[in-house]
Amino acid sequence: MKENPYQEDREQMQELLRQYENLKRGRKNSFIEEDAFEKIINHFEEKEELGKALEAADIAIEQYAYSSVLLVRKADLLLTARRYREALDVLDKASLFDSSDINLYILKTDAYLALDEQEKAVALLEEALIVFEGEEKIELLFELSDVYDDYEEFEKVFDCLKKVLEQNPNN
Repeated sequence: MKENPYQEDREQMQELLRQYENLKRGRKNSFIEEDAFEKIINHFEEKEELGKALEAADIAIEQYAYSSVLLVRKADLLLTARRYREALDVLDKASLFDSSDINLYILKTDAYLALDEQEKAVALLEEALIVFEGEEKIELLFELSDVYDDYEEFEKVFDCLKKVLEQNPNN
């Protein structure tokens, strides 16, 4: 008889957390894959343990220093912790390794808006609109329309939404 998939997932997470604790304690032969670190970080975030999630992100980045995915994940956690300048620094580093990740632009926009730097947010999104195409471009146009909406520039909101429809008339 098959085990409950939920139980299996829980057991896998417990094993990952055990491996993580071993790694933190410096035990030899402790190795965690990059995607497993993402699961650990998500686990702590879901349990609303932001400090532990950030610690796991730091340890993960020590192991995978060139992982833009982990850097973006850490920046997302820093934004949650309202550490906006720090998040921007981490996103700048992540963009050196992979500037094609749309999340870089969205998270930077969120940080700029939190710092009340609307002009930088708009400039960044307009720059990104040149780089991206298809669904990602549409997502960025929606993001830009949200920025304009927040600052009550409704004519520009309309322009963004018009561009969305030009990209995808069925949207």
